[in-house]
Amino acid sequence: MATTRRREEQVAATRDALVATAERLFAERGVHAVSNRQISEAAGQRNNTAVSYHFGTKTDLVRAILHKHSVAIEQIRSRRIVAVSNPGDLREWVQVAVRSVTEHLANLGSPSWYARFLAQVAADPALHDLDEDDVLTTAPTLRALREGMSRCLPPLPDDVRDARGAMTRHLINQTTVDRERALAENPAMATGSWDDVASEIIDTVVAVWRAPVTSEEPAPAGTVRPATAHAAPTPVLPDPDMLVYARQMREDFARFMMEYQFAVDEVLTKVTILREEFRHLHRYNPIEHVASRIKTPDSILEKVSRKQCAPTLPSIRENITDIAGVRITCSFIADTYRILEALTSQDDVRVVDLKDYIAHPKSNGYKSLHAIIEIPVFLSTGAVPVTVEVQIRTVAMDFWASLEHKIFYKYNGAVPGHLATDLTEAAAAAEQLDHRMEQLHAEVHGPAGSYDGDQPAAPQLDEALLHRLWELSRRTTESP
Repeated sequence: MATTRRREEQVAATRDALVATAERLFAERGVHAVSNRQISEAAGQRNNTAVSYHFGTKTDLVRAILHKHSVAIEQIRSRRIVAVSNPGDLREWVQVAVRSVTEHLANLGSPSWYARFLAQVAADPALHDLDEDDVLTTAPTLRALREGMSRCLPPLPDDVRDARGAMTRHLINQTTVDRERALAENPAMATGSWDDVASEIIDTVVAVWRAPVTSEEPAPAGTVRPATAHAAPTPVLPDPDMLVYARQMREDFARFMMEYQFAVDEVLTKVTILREEFRHLHRYNPIEHVASRIKTPDSILEKVSRKQCAPTLPSIRENITDIAGVRITCSFIADTYRILEALTSQDDVRVVDLKDYIAHPKSNGYKSLHAIIEIPVFLSTGAVPVTVEVQIRTVAMDFWASLEHKIFYKYNGAVPGHLATDLTEAAAAAEQLDHRMEQLHAEVHGPAGSYDGDQPAAPQLDEALLHRLWELSRRTTESP
């Protein structure tokens, strides 16, 4: 148990080092100007493929950096939303938006890299929407913030609203970037505090949103065209009981979602340990790829409605068991069962439900192992049992499932008959491919899992060390 714990700590420390190093390099040079090899070397990793091993792709690494910060910002934002005293005041909501970021940046100390990293992500066309998508997934209070601001805004044309939203984001991003850079390069010249910067941003953002909209009608030559202002709507204060409920629900839901994210982190750590054990001790890696996801609040609510369960957190926890999900892609069919056994046989893992769609495929040809497992998440208040859906499949099965998923949603579930037939035939072809590849593997290396190929071996004791250990062992044995 102690060895396992130490190994988990080592893996976590390596991931943290890679995340911190990547954030700094991405902030300084841009995401695509930095290679995974450069990140590994700068993080002091002797294995140049450390990024690929621990995260998969560079995009996954960017997601990990975003997630690290979004969790901290989410906690600050949740606290500030609860403290909103006048929901009809635009300034209060702008303060929540701005000070959640500046407080986090202040907590990071100096030098920090987050603001500049975020600017690089926003400026990258391939990653532009990544921050938005990931934050919405892991930050349920962001939706509450947007709704609160929206209720306080004057009626604006859609194009004006979009333009001012972009101005707001740019203002917050660029101002925080400038201060972060100033603190890093010449702290003595960086006047004021993050709190002062936040106040300036808030004043400007409120002014941007309340500014009148200039009329688009052409004005006579030589005249000054007056601006037309939209009257601010009369704030509609919510029912006091509803406000109390909303505050409590936001706080509880944020904690609820964090528990599921922590559960995913626990499962990913277990899978990482298994993968590394196989690589170093068995010199065989049965895991090709690992992915994870947390359902969005909208998706959870939709499933609550579909299952007709009570919209309370205890009911959601009991009735919806796939809020957190981990997908493990293996090389061969035998590997899927091997990984399932290794994962579910651990002492702190309880199998809630297990479906073997490999042995018993669905009617459309879908194949995979589905396990609903329950693991303890240890919080400051004690252990909380959380369910995670784990899907384990081969590369061929994963390719087929991905294609089927895209077709299903393209046709909104009503897949044309000829495509359904083609998918079923493709599933059969994928099954044949799995079996054939496993046969080829067995012919060359023996049964799956026995390959002693070109995998990194565990550190070996050299002859001199072995001799010293032998001498120490003899002395210990011979001592009276």
